[in-house]
Amino acid sequence: MMIDQKKGIIYASTAYILWGLYPLYWTMLNTIGAPEILVNRMFWSFVTLLVVIVVLRRFSLVKATLKELTSNKKKLALLIGATALLSVNWFIFMYAIISGRVLESSLGYYITPILSILIGVVVLKEKLNKYQVVAVVIASIGVLFLTITHGVFPWISILLALTWGFYALAKKIINIDSFYGLFIETSLMLPVSGFFFTAWIVDGSSSFQQGNTLHTFLLMGAGVITIIPLYFFSKAVSRLPLKTIGFLQYIGPTIQLLVAVFVIGEDFSSDRFITFGFIWVACLLFSTSHLLQNRSELKSKEKQISQT
Repeated sequence: MMIDQKKGIIYASTAYILWGLYPLYWTMLNTIGAPEILVNRMFWSFVTLLVVIVVLRRFSLVKATLKELTSNKKKLALLIGATALLSVNWFIFMYAIISGRVLESSLGYYITPILSILIGVVVLKEKLNKYQVVAVVIASIGVLFLTITHGVFPWISILLALTWGFYALAKKIINIDSFYGLFIETSLMLPVSGFFFTAWIVDGSSSFQQGNTLHTFLLMGAGVITIIPLYFFSKAVSRLPLKTIGFLQYIGPTIQLLVAVFVIGEDFSSDRFITFGFIWVACLLFSTSHLLQNRSELKSKEKQISQT
């Protein structure tokens, strides 16, 4: 179990580091509308996974995963819902990035861990020790402070948090093979993405026909850069409690914050500095508490084994 959790932490950390860096990729497409980027992201994600499955000859495993889903209506409904949530999350994220609102996106993914932790406690009956409760309260105060001082309702941040938080919950409950689950998710997106991708090429409005080679390759590469962190995330979510997934997620928006301020050049006000101070303290407290709890559990198990 401990080895599995360590792998889960590595998988989750890798996914969040990549997601934190991705605004650098998407800002290179800021002259293209969010709907077209979303459609290309859906379409090329499906194509990328399909190529891998064909090369590795894994259709039998895809069939087995489909059989498992169709035999369990609850899992199938959850997967369809998860696909819809992921699509909405992608669209809002793309809109935030190409409209120069990376810090709002970062705030959304700072809110998400708190939501994930609360979902884990309420829905999955996960337990928090007193230090982890204090950490959640501190982080919540920081996010609430920034929300109030922001001056307007942060709808981008809130919707990003809600869609991703419940997507993670659905993936946790479904618990199917991460790779083939992703293929089925992108297959469910294909009717919409394939229709618009084809329609825009036929009517001549697709960015593929504008003569910008860089944009063409970046849009095609959207599948690869989308699938890699999602694959790692899917492997992590089956190995870790949702509360741990939640706090590890702070890696992504912290990197997004650094990218927004030091690379893209967005303003980092004193209000934001205070908020992130709260959140970093909460992260340190939660992480330390989690580490000590794991060590205590490990020693307890070793003692039980030695006694037997």
